Amino acid sequence: MKKYTSSEHTREALINAAGELAAEMGFPNVSTRAVAERASENIGSIHYHFGGKEQLFEAVVREVIKRGRSLTIEQVIEPFSDKLSEPEWQTEALRAMIQREISILFDPKSPRWHTRVVYQLMQYRNPMQELLKTELINPFIEAIDRIVLAIRPDMHPRERFIVASLLYSPIISHADYMTIYLERLEDEYYTPDYLQHLEDMIVHQTTLLLGIQAPQPQKNHTKPAP
Repeated sequence: MKKYTSSEHTREALINAAGELAAEMGFPNVSTRAVAERASENIGSIHYHFGGKEQLFEAVVREVIKRGRSLTIEQVIEPFSDKLSEPEWQTEALRAMIQREISILFDPKSPRWHTRVVYQLMQYRNPMQELLKTELINPFIEAIDRIVLAIRPDMHPRERFIVASLLYSPIISHADYMTIYLERLEDEYYTPDYLQHLEDMIVHQTTLLLGIQAPQPQKNHTKPAP
């Protein structure tokens, strides 16, 4: 048995083990014993470092949320705040939001369980789901709503929500069904080129839906200065 330790290595091993298991099985089906075995740590180290299973799970969710905080919604949309009357910048504002979500969910440098944990959390109501919604999901939907409202002030709030859902759904489905999609694509992971095509198609679909007459998207995008 390993001795209890407060080292960052042990803490990270427990978070990664819990995240991997939650991604595979769902949070309700993960036991502390399974986490300890996956992390090759003593089961008592979970209580020592986190206080219990629920606190460990919260640390798992906060690890995922940390990626979203590296580039906030406000940072993304601020350059476009006074330019949304122009179709070109309407398109670019939407693109910037989509780029952010794709980069957060499909960062190849981050553990894959990050992506799957988002999906697992949305399957049942719990305090961690509320944390994820508050920190990641709701800010995105509200920001998209503001952009769509600026573009189509006549659109009903429920219709604006549908637009946000249609924009977000292809990204989420690529996270939810990653294993099946990658098998179909015969790739180890989504390639940069594939993610670029995904981004372009979502932008194109959304501009058509909103009636934005803008140039076709290109791979190199210039954004207005703040």
